[in-house]
Amino acid sequence: MTPSEVALQYIGKTEKPGNSGFTDEDFEKRMRAVGFQKGHAWCAYFAELVFKEAFPAKFFELDRLFSASTVQTFKNFRDAAYLIGYAPQPNTLVIWQSYKEGKPLTTGHAGIVSKVTSSWEFESVEGNTNSEGGREGFEVAVMHRKVLAEVKNGLKILGFIQI
Repeated sequence: MTPSEVALQYIGKTEKPGNSGFTDEDFEKRMRAVGFQKGHAWCAYFAELVFKEAFPAKFFELDRLFSASTVQTFKNFRDAAYLIGYAPQPNTLVIWQSYKEGKPLTTGHAGIVSKVTSSWEFESVEGNTNSEGGREGFEVAVMHRKVLAEVKNGLKILGFIQI
């Protein structure tokens, strides 16, 4: 299965309040197996789960590259010489960095590109999101996103990683 196909199977999975776990027992078991801990934001853990299930032969390599921090995850893949693009492509890992007043923060968000609708618009499957598309949420959902050149407050794409 492709990463998109794997990710789409998890649509609608929800968390318990306060990032304390998940309402689906099997999903919680899978998320804990990739490192999720109570209280952690979980978008990067979800992306790690998806790519490990899509590419089981790369399990140990992915284990080394993914981090609870999306910004660190991006740096790890970049430093490992993975191909990083700046236009959406299906089945890539997309990493955003948070910005406040035009300045980059250490936080971010992650997703799996499931569909490209134009050179600057795409759909992604994301964990820990919500209907407003924020980096803090409560479910796995499909989000419609745009590649924005400038972001003063919010999420700016660092890149699309080919795994």
